[in-house]
Amino acid sequence: MKKYAMIFSALCTGLLFTSCNKDPEYFTLEENPDEMHVKSSVEEITLSKSAADQTAVTFSWDAATSVDPSTEGISYKLCLYPTGQKDSHSDYKELGTNLTYSMTHDELNTMLSQWALPGQAVKVTAQLLAVFKNEQRYIKPELSTVEFTATGYEKYSPYLYMQITTDDGKKSTQRLDQRQLGTGIYEATLNMSACKFHFTTTPEAYPAYGIAEGEQLEYYTDGDVRDFRFDGNGKRTVIVDTNVGFNDCRVLDIVQLPTPGQIWICGNGCSVGWNTNTSNGRLEMVGSAREPYYYAWTGDFNAGGEFKIGVGNGWGDPFFFAPDYNADPVSDHRLSPFRYQDNGGDVKWVPSVSGRYTLTLCLLATDMWTKFEPAN
Repeated sequence: MKKYAMIFSALCTGLLFTSCNKDPEYFTLEENPDEMHVKSSVEEITLSKSAADQTAVTFSWDAATSVDPSTEGISYKLCLYPTGQKDSHSDYKELGTNLTYSMTHDELNTMLSQWALPGQAVKVTAQLLAVFKNEQRYIKPELSTVEFTATGYEKYSPYLYMQITTDDGKKSTQRLDQRQLGTGIYEATLNMSACKFHFTTTPEAYPAYGIAEGEQLEYYTDGDVRDFRFDGNGKRTVIVDTNVGFNDCRVLDIVQLPTPGQIWICGNGCSVGWNTNTSNGRLEMVGSAREPYYYAWTGDFNAGGEFKIGVGNGWGDPFFFAPDYNADPVSDHRLSPFRYQDNGGDVKWVPSVSGRYTLTLCLLATDMWTKFEPAN
Protein backbone atom coordinates (compact mmCIF):
# COMPACT_ATOMS: atom_id res chain seq x y z
CA MET A 1 0.00 0.00 0.00
CA LYS A 2 2.85 2.31 0.87
CA LYS A 3 4.35 1.61 -2.59
CA TYR A 4 1.16 2.76 -4.39
CA ALA A 5 1.05 5.93 -2.25
CA MET A 6 4.59 6.83 -3.28
CA ILE A 7 3.78 6.29 -6.98
CA PHE A 8 0.66 8.51 -6.71
CA SER A 9 2.67 11.22 -4.97
CA ALA A 10 5.31 11.20 -7.73
CA LEU A 11 2.62 11.51 -10.42
CA CYS A 12 1.06 14.54 -8.66
CA THR A 13 4.46 16.21 -8.32
CA GLY A 14 5.12 15.68 -12.04
CA LEU A 15 1.77 17.20 -12.96
CA LEU A 16 2.47 20.17 -10.68
CA PHE A 17 5.82 20.93 -12.34
CA THR A 18 4.33 20.48 -15.80
CA SER A 19 1.61 23.02 -14.88
CA CYS A 20 4.16 25.56 -13.50
CA ASN A 21 6.27 25.42 -16.68
CA LYS A 22 3.36 26.37 -18.94
CA ASP A 23 3.91 29.71 -20.72
CA PRO A 24 1.82 32.55 -19.18
CA GLU A 25 -0.92 34.10 -21.26
CA TYR A 26 -0.99 37.93 -21.51
CA PHE A 27 -3.91 40.17 -22.37
CA THR A 28 -3.16 42.31 -25.42
CA LEU A 29 -5.02 45.48 -26.36
CA GLU A 30 -6.69 45.51 -29.72
CA GLU A 31 -4.94 47.74 -32.26
CA ASN A 32 -7.07 50.47 -33.82
CA PRO A 33 -6.60 50.84 -37.56
CA ASP A 34 -5.47 54.26 -38.76
CA GLU A 35 -8.60 56.08 -39.88
CA MET A 36 -7.06 59.54 -39.49
CA HIS A 37 -4.40 59.45 -42.24
CA VAL A 38 -2.64 62.59 -40.98
CA LYS A 39 -1.19 64.74 -43.77
CA SER A 40 1.45 67.50 -43.87
CA SER A 41 1.04 70.56 -46.06
CA VAL A 42 4.74 70.36 -47.01
CA GLU A 43 7.09 67.54 -47.95
CA GLU A 44 10.17 69.73 -47.54
CA ILE A 45 10.64 73.25 -46.16
CA THR A 46 13.49 75.65 -45.44
CA LEU A 47 12.48 77.87 -42.57
CA SER A 48 13.03 81.64 -42.70
CA LYS A 49 13.64 84.07 -39.87
CA SER A 50 12.00 86.85 -41.88
CA ALA A 51 8.80 84.77 -41.88
CA ALA A 52 9.04 83.85 -38.18
CA ASP A 53 5.36 84.50 -37.37
CA GLN A 54 3.98 83.04 -40.60
CA THR A 55 2.65 79.49 -41.02
CA ALA A 56 5.33 76.97 -41.96
CA VAL A 57 3.36 73.70 -41.91
CA THR A 58 -0.23 72.60 -41.36
CA PHE A 59 -1.25 69.10 -40.33
CA SER A 60 -4.73 67.83 -41.14
CA TRP A 61 -6.51 64.53 -40.58
CA ASP A 62 -9.81 62.67 -40.78
CA ALA A 63 -11.92 62.17 -37.69
CA ALA A 64 -11.37 58.95 -35.74
CA THR A 65 -14.29 56.75 -34.73
CA SER A 66 -14.84 54.28 -31.91
CA VAL A 67 -16.53 50.88 -32.26
CA ASP A 68 -17.55 51.05 -28.60
CA PRO A 69 -20.86 52.91 -28.19
CA SER A 70 -19.95 53.77 -24.59
CA THR A 71 -17.15 56.09 -25.79
CA GLU A 72 -18.06 59.61 -24.69
CA GLY A 73 -15.70 61.59 -26.89
CA ILE A 74 -12.49 61.65 -28.90
CA SER A 75 -9.69 64.21 -28.59
CA TYR A 76 -6.37 64.58 -30.41
CA LYS A 77 -2.79 65.38 -29.51
CA LEU A 78 0.33 65.72 -31.61
CA CYS A 79 4.08 65.50 -31.11
CA LEU A 80 7.11 65.75 -33.40
CA TYR A 81 10.44 63.93 -33.33
CA PRO A 82 13.43 63.37 -35.61
CA THR A 83 12.57 60.29 -37.62
CA GLY A 84 14.06 57.19 -36.03
CA GLN A 85 14.64 58.96 -32.68
CA LYS A 86 11.26 58.73 -30.97
CA ASP A 87 12.85 59.17 -27.55
CA SER A 88 13.60 62.77 -28.58
CA HIS A 89 9.95 63.62 -29.17
CA SER A 90 8.58 67.03 -28.27
CA ASP A 91 5.89 67.55 -25.67
CA TYR A 92 2.44 66.57 -26.88
CA LYS A 93 0.26 69.45 -28.02
CA GLU A 94 -3.31 69.01 -26.79
CA LEU A 95 -5.62 69.80 -29.73
CA GLY A 96 -9.07 69.04 -28.36
CA THR A 97 -11.45 68.05 -31.16
CA ASN A 98 -9.71 70.09 -33.88
CA LEU A 99 -8.85 68.31 -37.12
CA THR A 100 -6.00 70.67 -38.13
CA TYR A 101 -2.95 72.16 -36.45
CA SER A 102 -0.48 74.74 -37.82
CA MET A 103 3.03 75.74 -36.73
CA THR A 104 4.84 78.98 -37.52
CA HIS A 105 8.41 79.18 -38.79
CA ASP A 106 9.50 80.29 -35.31
CA GLU A 107 7.69 77.45 -33.50
CA LEU A 108 9.04 74.75 -35.80
CA ASN A 109 12.54 76.26 -35.79
CA THR A 110 12.59 76.29 -31.98
CA MET A 111 11.83 72.58 -32.04
CA LEU A 112 14.43 71.82 -34.74
CA SER A 113 17.14 73.65 -32.78
CA GLN A 114 16.95 70.86 -30.17
CA TRP A 115 17.79 68.23 -32.78
CA ALA A 116 20.14 69.76 -35.36
CA LEU A 117 22.39 72.71 -36.17
CA PRO A 118 21.05 75.66 -38.19
CA GLY A 119 21.13 74.90 -41.91
CA GLN A 120 21.06 71.13 -41.38
CA ALA A 121 18.11 69.30 -42.96
CA VAL A 122 16.18 67.05 -40.57
CA LYS A 123 13.64 64.38 -41.42
CA VAL A 124 10.78 64.86 -38.99
CA THR A 125 7.93 62.57 -37.99
CA ALA A 126 4.66 64.07 -36.80
CA GLN A 127 2.74 61.61 -34.62
CA LEU A 128 -0.97 62.12 -34.04
CA LEU A 129 -2.91 60.30 -31.33
CA ALA A 130 -6.68 59.97 -31.03
CA VAL A 131 -7.58 59.53 -27.36
CA PHE A 132 -10.89 57.85 -26.52
CA LYS A 133 -12.79 58.93 -23.42
CA ASN A 134 -14.51 55.83 -22.07
CA GLU A 135 -15.50 55.22 -18.45
CA GLN A 136 -16.30 51.53 -19.07
CA ARG A 137 -12.99 50.31 -20.44
CA TYR A 138 -9.62 51.49 -21.67
CA ILE A 139 -9.32 51.85 -25.44
CA LYS A 140 -5.85 52.06 -26.91
CA PRO A 141 -5.27 55.42 -28.68
CA GLU A 142 -5.35 55.40 -32.44
CA LEU A 143 -2.04 56.43 -34.02
CA SER A 144 -1.18 58.10 -37.32
CA THR A 145 2.14 59.48 -38.57
CA VAL A 146 3.48 61.54 -41.45
CA GLU A 147 7.03 62.55 -42.37
CA PHE A 148 8.51 65.72 -43.86
CA THR A 149 11.93 67.37 -44.07
CA ALA A 150 12.76 70.75 -42.52
CA THR A 151 15.85 72.96 -42.38
CA GLY A 152 16.13 75.51 -39.57
CA TYR A 153 17.89 78.84 -39.20
CA GLU A 154 20.06 80.44 -36.56
CA LYS A 155 17.53 81.99 -34.20
CA TYR A 156 19.94 84.01 -32.08
CA SER A 157 23.26 85.28 -33.36
CA PRO A 158 25.94 85.60 -30.64
CA TYR A 159 25.98 89.41 -30.95
CA LEU A 160 24.28 92.30 -32.65
CA TYR A 161 26.21 95.19 -34.18
CA MET A 162 24.75 98.68 -33.92
CA GLN A 163 25.63 100.62 -37.08
CA ILE A 164 25.55 104.29 -36.06
CA THR A 165 25.67 107.42 -38.21
CA THR A 166 25.68 110.72 -36.28
CA ASP A 167 24.06 113.86 -37.64
CA ASP A 168 27.50 115.25 -38.52
CA GLY A 169 28.22 112.14 -40.63
CA LYS A 170 30.49 110.15 -38.31
CA LYS A 171 30.06 106.38 -38.56
CA SER A 172 30.77 103.87 -35.79
CA THR A 173 29.86 100.34 -34.71
CA GLN A 174 28.84 99.25 -31.20
CA ARG A 175 28.59 95.56 -30.32
CA LEU A 176 25.58 94.42 -28.25
CA ASP A 177 25.96 91.34 -26.02
CA GLN A 178 23.36 89.01 -24.53
CA ARG A 179 23.23 89.53 -20.76
CA GLN A 180 21.92 85.95 -20.58
CA LEU A 181 23.08 83.72 -23.43
CA GLY A 182 20.35 82.14 -25.51
CA THR A 183 17.69 84.73 -24.69
CA GLY A 184 17.87 86.69 -27.95
CA ILE A 185 17.92 89.92 -25.90
CA TYR A 186 20.93 92.15 -26.59
CA GLU A 187 22.24 95.11 -24.62
CA ALA A 188 24.90 97.83 -24.71
CA THR A 189 25.44 101.05 -22.76
CA LEU A 190 27.11 103.89 -24.66
CA ASN A 191 27.32 107.66 -24.98
CA MET A 192 24.91 108.82 -27.65
CA SER A 193 24.17 112.04 -29.49
CA ALA A 194 21.68 112.76 -32.29
CA CYS A 195 22.02 109.91 -34.77
CA LYS A 196 20.37 107.23 -36.87
CA PHE A 197 21.16 103.54 -36.49
CA HIS A 198 20.24 99.95 -37.33
CA PHE A 199 21.62 96.55 -36.38
CA THR A 200 23.38 93.71 -38.17
CA THR A 201 23.92 90.15 -36.96
CA THR A 202 27.55 90.14 -38.18
CA PRO A 203 30.05 92.88 -39.07
CA GLU A 204 28.71 92.53 -42.64
CA ALA A 205 25.74 94.47 -44.03
CA TYR A 206 23.22 91.60 -43.77
CA PRO A 207 21.24 90.08 -42.15
CA ALA A 208 20.03 93.29 -40.51
CA TYR A 209 17.32 94.73 -38.27
CA GLY A 210 15.82 98.11 -39.04
CA ILE A 211 12.73 99.95 -37.91
CA ALA A 212 9.26 98.73 -38.84
CA GLU A 213 7.11 101.11 -36.82
CA GLY A 214 7.62 102.79 -33.44
CA GLU A 215 10.02 100.54 -31.52
CA GLN A 216 9.31 97.44 -33.64
CA LEU A 217 12.05 95.66 -35.60
CA GLU A 218 12.00 94.56 -39.23
CA TYR A 219 14.34 91.82 -40.44
CA TYR A 220 16.28 92.37 -43.70
CA THR A 221 18.29 89.99 -45.83
CA ASP A 222 18.87 92.57 -48.59
CA GLY A 223 17.73 96.00 -49.75
CA ASP A 224 17.70 99.38 -48.01
CA VAL A 225 17.45 99.12 -44.23
CA ARG A 226 15.25 101.73 -42.52
CA ASP A 227 17.11 103.32 -39.61
CA PHE A 228 15.98 104.07 -36.06
CA ARG A 229 16.33 107.66 -34.88
CA PHE A 230 17.71 109.08 -31.61
CA ASP A 231 17.59 112.81 -30.78
CA GLY A 232 18.89 112.92 -27.21
CA ASN A 233 22.33 113.29 -25.70
CA GLY A 234 24.15 111.35 -22.99
CA LYS A 235 24.69 107.80 -21.78
CA ARG A 236 21.94 105.40 -22.81
CA THR A 237 21.29 101.66 -22.64
CA VAL A 238 20.11 100.09 -25.89
CA ILE A 239 18.11 96.86 -25.46
CA VAL A 240 17.06 94.83 -28.50
CA ASP A 241 14.67 91.90 -28.05
CA THR A 242 14.50 89.70 -31.16
CA ASN A 243 11.87 87.32 -29.76
CA VAL A 244 8.49 86.94 -31.43
CA GLY A 245 5.95 88.82 -29.35
CA PHE A 246 8.42 91.62 -28.54
CA ASN A 247 10.74 92.14 -31.54
CA ASP A 248 11.64 95.66 -30.47
CA CYS A 249 14.44 98.15 -29.81
CA ARG A 250 14.37 100.46 -26.78
CA VAL A 251 16.82 103.23 -25.94
CA LEU A 252 16.60 103.65 -22.15
CA ASP A 253 18.00 106.15 -19.69
CA ILE A 254 18.98 103.85 -16.81
CA VAL A 255 20.67 105.15 -13.66
CA GLN A 256 24.31 104.06 -13.98
CA LEU A 257 25.81 102.91 -10.69
CA PRO A 258 29.38 104.15 -10.00
CA THR A 259 30.45 100.52 -9.76
CA PRO A 260 28.10 98.14 -11.63
CA GLY A 261 26.25 95.85 -9.21
CA GLN A 262 27.54 97.65 -6.09
CA ILE A 263 24.43 98.79 -4.24
CA TRP A 264 23.69 98.01 -0.58
CA ILE A 265 21.44 98.83 2.37
CA CYS A 266 22.54 99.83 5.85
CA GLY A 267 21.00 101.22 9.06
CA ASN A 268 19.41 100.18 12.34
CA GLY A 269 16.08 100.06 10.51
CA CYS A 270 17.16 96.73 8.97
CA SER A 271 19.04 93.63 10.09
CA VAL A 272 22.28 94.78 8.40
CA GLY A 273 22.88 97.54 10.95
CA TRP A 274 25.26 100.45 10.37
CA ASN A 275 27.70 98.35 8.36
CA THR A 276 28.65 99.59 4.90
CA ASN A 277 28.98 97.58 1.70
CA THR A 278 28.39 94.14 3.24
CA SER A 279 27.49 91.00 1.32
CA ASN A 280 24.34 90.43 3.39
CA GLY A 281 23.20 93.99 2.62
CA ARG A 282 23.75 93.75 -1.13
CA LEU A 283 20.75 94.47 -3.36
CA GLU A 284 20.32 91.97 -6.20
CA MET A 285 19.43 92.83 -9.77
CA VAL A 286 16.02 91.16 -10.03
CA GLY A 287 14.85 92.48 -13.40
CA SER A 288 14.72 90.31 -16.50
CA ALA A 289 17.08 90.76 -19.46
CA ARG A 290 14.44 93.14 -20.84
CA GLU A 291 14.34 95.11 -17.59
CA PRO A 292 17.85 95.26 -16.04
CA TYR A 293 16.95 98.24 -13.86
CA TYR A 294 15.18 96.56 -10.91
CA TYR A 295 17.17 95.94 -7.71
CA ALA A 296 15.85 94.44 -4.47
CA TRP A 297 16.83 93.44 -0.95
CA THR A 298 14.85 91.02 1.21
CA GLY A 299 15.40 90.93 4.95
CA ASP A 300 14.21 91.98 8.41
CA PHE A 301 13.16 95.59 8.94
CA ASN A 302 12.72 97.32 12.32
CA ALA A 303 9.93 99.83 12.94
CA GLY A 304 11.29 103.21 14.04
CA GLY A 305 14.82 102.49 12.82
CA GLU A 306 16.56 104.25 9.91
CA PHE A 307 18.15 103.08 6.65
CA LYS A 308 19.62 104.38 3.40
CA ILE A 309 21.07 102.81 0.24
CA GLY A 310 24.78 103.11 -0.59
CA VAL A 311 26.41 102.83 -4.02
CA GLY A 312 30.08 103.20 -3.07
CA ASN A 313 32.50 101.70 -0.55
CA GLY A 314 31.71 103.68 2.57
CA TRP A 315 30.34 106.77 4.29
CA GLY A 316 32.04 109.32 2.06
CA ASP A 317 30.50 107.92 -1.13
CA PRO A 318 27.08 108.62 -2.69
CA PHE A 319 23.79 107.21 -1.34
CA PHE A 320 20.19 106.97 -2.37
CA PHE A 321 18.53 109.05 0.34
CA ALA A 322 14.86 109.18 1.36
CA PRO A 323 12.67 111.85 -0.32
CA ASP A 324 11.99 113.46 3.09
CA TYR A 325 13.20 113.01 6.64
CA ASN A 326 11.57 109.94 8.24
CA ALA A 327 9.84 108.94 4.99
CA ASP A 328 7.95 105.65 5.49
CA PRO A 329 8.80 103.18 2.66
CA VAL A 330 5.44 101.48 3.25
CA SER A 331 3.54 104.49 1.87
CA ASP A 332 6.09 106.84 0.26
CA HIS A 333 7.51 105.35 -2.91
CA ARG A 334 9.38 108.35 -4.29
CA LEU A 335 13.02 107.90 -5.29
CA SER A 336 15.59 110.48 -6.40
CA PRO A 337 19.04 109.97 -7.99
CA PHE A 338 21.89 109.05 -5.66
CA ARG A 339 23.96 111.95 -4.31
CA TYR A 340 26.55 112.89 -1.73
CA GLN A 341 25.32 113.67 1.79
CA ASP A 342 26.63 117.27 1.59
CA ASN A 343 24.28 117.96 -1.32
CA GLY A 344 21.04 117.65 0.65
CA GLY A 345 21.62 116.19 4.07
CA ASP A 346 21.55 112.75 5.67
CA VAL A 347 17.88 112.04 4.90
CA LYS A 348 16.90 108.47 5.82
CA TRP A 349 13.87 106.20 5.53
CA VAL A 350 12.08 105.11 8.73
CA PRO A 351 9.81 102.05 8.34
CA SER A 352 6.59 102.01 10.36
CA VAL A 353 6.49 98.20 10.51
CA SER A 354 8.72 95.38 11.67
CA GLY A 355 9.13 92.04 9.93
CA ARG A 356 10.49 90.47 6.79
CA TYR A 357 9.99 92.63 3.70
CA THR A 358 11.35 93.12 0.19
CA LEU A 359 12.49 96.62 -0.77
CA THR A 360 12.61 97.09 -4.58
CA LEU A 361 14.17 100.03 -6.44
CA CYS A 362 13.34 100.93 -10.05
CA LEU A 363 16.41 102.68 -11.51
CA LEU A 364 14.86 103.78 -14.78
CA ALA A 365 15.88 107.44 -14.76
CA THR A 366 12.61 108.56 -16.32
CA ASP A 367 10.49 106.61 -13.80
CA MET A 368 12.28 106.07 -10.48
CA TRP A 369 10.36 104.58 -7.54
CA THR A 370 10.49 102.13 -4.64
CA LYS A 371 8.25 99.28 -3.54
CA PHE A 372 7.99 97.78 -0.03
CA GLU A 373 6.18 94.43 0.25
CA PRO A 374 5.90 91.59 2.78
CA ALA A 375 8.25 88.70 1.94
CA ASN A 376 7.58 85.00 2.36
